[in-house]
Amino acid sequence: MMKSLVQTLLFTTATCATIRSRQTDGQCCFQLASVGKVNETVLEDHVGDLLLGGTFQQGGFCLDKTAKTIQDSLKHNCFMRSPDYQFECYQGAVGTTAFEVTKPQADGKYYLTYDNGPGTFYACPIPSGTGNEQTYDIYSSEKANKDGCVPVALALTNETPECATSSVAGDATPTQPQQRETSSQTCSIAASAPSLSPYKLKTGNSSTSAEAKITPINSTIFDYTIPKDFLSKTDSKSSLCALQFRMPVCTSLPKGYPCYSFSGLEQEYLSDSGMAFHLESDDGNASWNSTEVHQVFPGDNTIIGTFECGEKADRKMSWHVSSVREFALEFLQAGVGENAEFQDGIGAWIVPCQ
Repeated sequence: MMKSLVQTLLFTTATCATIRSRQTDGQCCFQLASVGKVNETVLEDHVGDLLLGGTFQQGGFCLDKTAKTIQDSLKHNCFMRSPDYQFECYQGAVGTTAFEVTKPQADGKYYLTYDNGPGTFYACPIPSGTGNEQTYDIYSSEKANKDGCVPVALALTNETPECATSSVAGDATPTQPQQRETSSQTCSIAASAPSLSPYKLKTGNSSTSAEAKITPINSTIFDYTIPKDFLSKTDSKSSLCALQFRMPVCTSLPKGYPCYSFSGLEQEYLSDSGMAFHLESDDGNASWNSTEVHQVFPGDNTIIGTFECGEKADRKMSWHVSSVREFALEFLQAGVGENAEFQDGIGAWIVPCQ
């Protein structure tokens, strides 16, 4: 009797770990692999936890692009919800995580994102005293305690052709990036909000070019003048402004606009690299965090920081932007000068918050 019970348990566990046929039904279906300081295939154990490393079966997933939900190959719903925000898939369970898939990035890969964010996941090591290879649980960026965890991206592998259709996230990147509504915890930007480009960039000995170079050997200063009537151009009742960095994918830039040179999404995750925006000068004395490292991603608009706009006439502000941990980005800032050839495109802009 005991032998029969053991055989039954072994058969059940093996079945859960191996029978994972993928029926796509015309959906965007895929497997996942981490990119960053941990590079492993995403596996799924027999209770629905998603793991990096180990001996479980490779997970298979399908995205409902309308509902922005994911199910595993057993039709279990996948999510990351409070209080622990672990990435897992359970039968009947429902989470509020909104998943999407990016356009192909600079490395040619599609990436999984969630909740309108850049798609930063955290790989957290699972304690093991057996000496076997390290395994990791996967969490969202909402996880409270990230001690010992490392940021990773999740790239699609073996994806179906439906993942490239026009309804996948990022395919509708607008041709005028500043019209795209963007939000953060502290700043919501209306689609009709005015945008203020720098009037001058300074890279090395050059102070007239619109070319920005943010590399391990170059940094760039962005100079702005905020007119007194800047806020009167919007219906917003807020007195808060933001510095926003826009990085449209190259195919959405205006005709003739040169594509940017970028060290790549994978490099950002591998090295946890990015840019530092140091407030070089401000005659309005804004409060600003100059130590934070900011990561930018093709197809995204990123709030770098916020400050009180004030009512000072022709207020001068300058940010010194430098590379952190071998990050590299070279581009032509749109809107520089009265006769700028390109008014819309990649770069840093001052915008009013709602």
